[in-house]
Amino acid sequence: MRRLSKDIIRLGALALFLAGLAALTLPSPARADFEAGWRAYQAGELAEAVEIWKTAAEQGDTRSQYNLGVLHDRGLGVERDLEAALDWWRRAALQDHRSAQHNLALALIERGSAADLAEAVEWLQAAASAGFTRSQYSLGKLYESGLGVATDQTRAFQLIAQAAESGLVSAQYSFGKMHRDGRGTGADPVLAAHWFSLSAAQGYTKAQSRLATRYRSGEGVPQDLVEALKWASLAQAQGDGEAIKLALELRRLLTPEEVAEAERRAESFRP
Repeated sequence: MRRLSKDIIRLGALALFLAGLAALTLPSPARADFEAGWRAYQAGELAEAVEIWKTAAEQGDTRSQYNLGVLHDRGLGVERDLEAALDWWRRAALQDHRSAQHNLALALIERGSAADLAEAVEWLQAAASAGFTRSQYSLGKLYESGLGVATDQTRAFQLIAQAAESGLVSAQYSFGKMHRDGRGTGADPVLAAHWFSLSAAQGYTKAQSRLATRYRSGEGVPQDLVEALKWASLAQAQGDGEAIKLALELRRLLTPEEVAEAERRAESFRP
């Protein structure tokens, strides 16, 4: 099976669903049980949280179903059990819980059978159609790679555009690459640099490295070696190999005063 990048396989949807985040029309006991489970979880009583949420989940509380999926997936308060995680996420997904639909899809993609991939596509389509940004991005990457669907660069471009415009940092980076390489659209170095810049400003290491390269060459932005070193230094601090090489090169080219200015800019950067 062609493997997707780690950005897709575990695209940050494994956080617990916080108490009070969604106004759900649930029976009062289910709401009370969810909140009691959340208090137990915060206190580190994971096994107790599992038992409380299981009661609420059996009453149809999608938040408890979703959280039980996360706990079983991670092995928190219970033995790690992917099948149980899939079961709880599927129950919530059938009630239109978008994070559950997304997590279920990614877990199915990771498992990787043809049937799993077909089901994953259906869940991603449901969540993406409802405007769930992470699912828009993941579905776009499936169309880009042809995994579980026919390769369709135009459709990939449309979906990743939606996620990028909503501010998803990994989607902004991917959208920059699509403009750079002319995939699903015409090649446009200015737009590539623009989207790399938006992603880099949120602290995304790969985008910072690519933006540094563009300031070094003047591709899509005015050439600026000091600004290039700023972004290369930020990516270098996160272990990006290309940025490490570029930072060394730039430090040889710049004056000590310019290096100091680049370091000042990097130190003052806040995502």
